[in-house]
Amino acid sequence: MNSPESFLEGVKLQIGASPHVILSILVREKLEEEAAFYRFRLLLADGSRLDASERVELIGERLVITKYSFHWQDRDGRLIARWDTAPHHLTLPTFPHHIHDGAEENIQPHAPVTLADVLATISRRLKE
Repeated sequence: MNSPESFLEGVKLQIGASPHVILSILVREKLEEEAAFYRFRLLLADGSRLDASERVELIGERLVITKYSFHWQDRDGRLIARWDTAPHHLTLPTFPHHIHDGAEENIQPHAPVTLADVLATISRRLKE
């Protein structure tokens, strides 16, 4: 996965391989020579929804995720978790990476995540 195009292909494969995704809607995709962006809306088997977006850039010979947001909400629209890099929480030790855990105002430091990480977390929580 060393090109923006292969990154987008990998994202689509991850979504297709997830046993909990019952519907995926590609909201937006932008592919450039040295960057890519996607936004998907995923309906999950329990009725919850994941809005996922990432932007990657080719820096040297490496793809680097420069921005992401994974917004997971229940069937009634209540936030379960949102992992993102919005630059609003300067004092967090993991800035700009953070999670809104269970509530918009419950902001916690968090390590960087990818779509694969979030889908794995969701899978574990849905099995509980």
